[in-house]
Amino acid sequence: MSCESTSTIKNVLNFTKIEHTAFSLPLIFTGAWLGAGGRFPSIRVMLLILVAAVGARIFGMAMNRVFDRHIDRMNPRTAARELPSGKMTLSMAMTIAGSGLTVYLLSCWWLGGWCLMLAPIPLVPLLGYSLLKRFTPLCHFGIGLCLALAPLGAYVAAAGNPWFSPAVILFSGFVFCWLSGADIIYALMDIDSDRTNQIHSLPARLGADGALWVAAAVHFLAWGILVIVVKSVGGGILAWITLAITAILLTMMYIPSIPVPKRFFPISTLAGIAGALATMAA
Repeated sequence: MSCESTSTIKNVLNFTKIEHTAFSLPLIFTGAWLGAGGRFPSIRVMLLILVAAVGARIFGMAMNRVFDRHIDRMNPRTAARELPSGKMTLSMAMTIAGSGLTVYLLSCWWLGGWCLMLAPIPLVPLLGYSLLKRFTPLCHFGIGLCLALAPLGAYVAAAGNPWFSPAVILFSGFVFCWLSGADIIYALMDIDSDRTNQIHSLPARLGADGALWVAAAVHFLAWGILVIVVKSVGGGILAWITLAITAILLTMMYIPSIPVPKRFFPISTLAGIAGALATMAA
């Protein structure tokens, strides 16, 4: 393989961050587990859910980078990304986004039924969440909504209908609050750039301390919702142990001596995974 081909593959992988999909899979599979009545659906359905999740993430991430390419160019932290640095052309980025969209829609088509009919719904927040930072400091809740829809979609794929159980609705609420709070913390890294370039975020609006208080309240709500979920599915001792681990990991996200990037990844990621495992450890 030529150096040019290797460089192109590396740029595509960096651009899509496809490997990060693995860390959202426990959340998605929890939706499938709840949809199948406390067990996992068939291997075929699980594989299609996996492929749909990968396709949706590629589409969402690619469009996010396309929309934000000019903003990224103004931010020292993101200026080296593929589009603002010129390592990738806009046409290639759009091709990647189109490929992810195609994979997602084909997976929904193979799943059929309600999955195909409801397939356009997640595309709206996936397409629009990155635009919110231009209008509102509540933009962090846009990305929370994107991932919160994932376990609901997996539930539909496993159950064959959209008649959601209270447990999966609550679990989706946990995902929404967990990721939204984590994104507020992640935005601490860009507080100066956001203020300079008039980009809306809670850290830019409230300052670091104010934003952390909001994130902490959102995470406290996330953990409270998770407690209700564990009770509703009849979780045993293992579930409660995992629930305690979730609380510890959420708390670690507010330790000042831990760098913000590590608070977001891997700590917040592990908190989300622990939350998913607590739900399934009935």
